[in-house]
Amino acid sequence: MKYNSDILRALHAELYDVLAEVVRVCEAANIPYFIQGGTAIGAHFFEDIVPWDDDVDLGMTRENYERFLAVAPSLLGDGYVLQEFATEPDTPFYYAKVRKRGTRFVEREWVGMPIEEGIYIDIFPYDIIPDDEALRRKQRLRVGFLVNCFMAKSVWLWRWLGKANNGVALPKSWVSCAAIRLYAALHTKAQIYDKLKRELTRYNDSDGAYYNIVRMPKDMISRKAIENLERRKLGAMEVMAPSDLETYLRSHYGDIQKWLPEEKRLNHAPEILGVGYRLTSRDAQRISVVIPLYNKELEVERALRSVLMQSLQPLEIIVVNDGSTDSSRAIVERVIAENPESNIRLITQQNSGVSAARNRGIAEAKGDYVALLDADDWWLSGYIAEVCRMWEYYPDADAYSTAFDIVSGDSRVSARVPECEGYINPAAEALQSRYPIIPSTATLRRSAVMECGGFPEGMRIGEDQWLWVRMMQRGCRFAFSPMSLVRYSREASNRSATIYRSEQTQHSLDMLYDPLQSEVLNEYIARIAIGKAITQSVRGGTEDARRVAERFSYTRLSRRQLRRLRILNALPVALRPVADGLYSSLAWLIRRKGL
Repeated sequence: MKYNSDILRALHAELYDVLAEVVRVCEAANIPYFIQGGTAIGAHFFEDIVPWDDDVDLGMTRENYERFLAVAPSLLGDGYVLQEFATEPDTPFYYAKVRKRGTRFVEREWVGMPIEEGIYIDIFPYDIIPDDEALRRKQRLRVGFLVNCFMAKSVWLWRWLGKANNGVALPKSWVSCAAIRLYAALHTKAQIYDKLKRELTRYNDSDGAYYNIVRMPKDMISRKAIENLERRKLGAMEVMAPSDLETYLRSHYGDIQKWLPEEKRLNHAPEILGVGYRLTSRDAQRISVVIPLYNKELEVERALRSVLMQSLQPLEIIVVNDGSTDSSRAIVERVIAENPESNIRLITQQNSGVSAARNRGIAEAKGDYVALLDADDWWLSGYIAEVCRMWEYYPDADAYSTAFDIVSGDSRVSARVPECEGYINPAAEALQSRYPIIPSTATLRRSAVMECGGFPEGMRIGEDQWLWVRMMQRGCRFAFSPMSLVRYSREASNRSATIYRSEQTQHSLDMLYDPLQSEVLNEYIARIAIGKAITQSVRGGTEDARRVAERFSYTRLSRRQLRRLRILNALPVALRPVADGLYSSLAWLIRRKGL
């Protein structure tokens, strides 16, 4: 992940705060510790946290680690908490973390888990490893298996057939996944933890020359380096480090270098990040958030609070109440009263449709950019910060978007999106069945939207894609981030795509077709029109669907969708919802299985 600079500065300040507290506890209890990993690199090259890093790593020998676990709960200040198995049985981590209360730092794989979520530093136990490489390898295999079993008692990180959910958990074969499942099912978490600890400490009574985290082959530190710790500068602090730090780093990382290419600058890429105070920036103050609202009493508060929880606060939040008849307006008014500092504006108009509501909000916006959020959906806390970060890398874009997850009940599935960050062609991506931009992921240059005439008022389905086409026709550029920072609710109430009424609008997808423009864009227009017509057919719009099937029969890349449309339209109206529901359920099941 590439961080917005304002967020990174604030995060580093919080990390130093937690580190200072841990060092205070260690000094009060006379417990030796040492920096390791990326933190050691930062001390060696920068005398600071590595500029792109987002954590701090400490190590302790097993004896000192156990002493720390014993005294930390009573010695840590009120704003800090020790997270390890004895204090928090739901934790998926076999090592310890010290977290700061009132902050949040949650990586993708841990979102929604009932554990402490504050910004943290890691504390790893170091154990003696055998000098014989064959014994080391056997120990690592046993430890790795038990670590996976321990983690599996809290969360499963591998999809069907062992495909990894993320970049943290290594891919597993179906055999190893089955073994982990079986072992975890037959043993309690406490039993697995005890077995893991015995395996980690197996050689602690030996005269081995090195300490290690055991499951990490390169994390070796010589006895001599640990027994002769030295002070090193880290920011405004002095911390303890293994002696001859450069030798340790070279043995761990090989040919270390101060600056790395961006693709090698690794960090934890949290999906939820919040420092302990309201944070804004000059860039974030250029963003107006626009939320169209029509009868979303069950969802609108969640959407609003997801904006209020942003790690960087926008200039304003504009809610356009499009003639709601339920309690949506009252809920927004209550949230405004509870958050007077957040500059939430509520605008009420007669019901005119989502496009008119969005256009009204865009017209009223004071920011240079408008971030769209449907009241059904919600953002993770890093969305605005990621948009601001993207401005630094892709300043010429007129539209910025991120990846998103589709939520249905308790299920959450990653939407198919472009694979890489950067400038994208939304039409080409969509034709590969990838979703480069939807309204709730979109932040748009306000002037570009206005020049295109805004969203097509009166159009009920596909109005967002209509605007993307108009922007592409005018030469607008789109930038995409693969960070999944938006949640799209598949089961939200009153989704326009589930409702069909005859449209009354001067706009149509037909008018976007131009034989002189690129074939890709014309194919994208056909894909949009056919998808829209499928919904129209299911809801009884037989004639509208028939006209689309004829008008866009030129498509070469959406033949399967066109056949689906024609088959549906040939069925009796009463059977169409059942047939389409079966098709959609099968497609959703296949998507969930990762096929």
